[in-house]
Amino acid sequence: MGKALVIGATSGIGRALTEALRERGVPTVAAGRRKDLLDALGGETLVLDATAPDLAERLTDVGADAVFYNAGYGERTPMPDPERTERAVAVNVLGFERAAQWALTHARLFVATASIAGLRGLEDTNGYSASKAYMINAMEGYRRKARHGRFPCRYVTLLPGFVDTAMGQASAVWRCSPKAAAFAILKTVKSGRAVGYVTPRWRLVAWLLKLMPRALFERIPLP
Repeated sequence: MGKALVIGATSGIGRALTEALRERGVPTVAAGRRKDLLDALGGETLVLDATAPDLAERLTDVGADAVFYNAGYGERTPMPDPERTERAVAVNVLGFERAAQWALTHARLFVATASIAGLRGLEDTNGYSASKAYMINAMEGYRRKARHGRFPCRYVTLLPGFVDTAMGQASAVWRCSPKAAAFAILKTVKSGRAVGYVTPRWRLVAWLLKLMPRALFERIPLP
């Protein structure tokens, strides 16, 4: 792996991933919206909003060989909230697409953090699960495009379950630390797999979710 860029590096998985890459000797640029958090992280940083229309141009300026799209937004509310939904679409769909399209002809590795939540439709998420479903399907499409079009970029989809971050609150039994998530991500990248579960135990959960009949799934309340 050459030079890496982590988008969404100011906290949680992105921060842990940046630290893990640097510990392994990978020159890594940490990118995010909050300059104060980037300054605290140190090293080479870039103030960057993943929703900016000029995202592709900013990525070209960095010239990274590997891009980790870890920017994400999701927030649960009892009733649909248009502003939160639009924010989720802006970060998880539009920003993601700009980065993924750029990577096809400019990078050798593009890793996108989707979510187990994208495997089924979930209520009260303000478009989060739907936007992550978009990412999962789009990444499969980019893998096909890269294969059949002979583009050099490799596309890797990550499916985290609950991680100990602001967006991943759940019972401690189900949560993993950002550091453990970063380890699982880098293990997936090294293995050559196209899809990785963060952590691997979520593979079984994903399998069960995919097999569950719609009539049964719709009767199970969201925890």
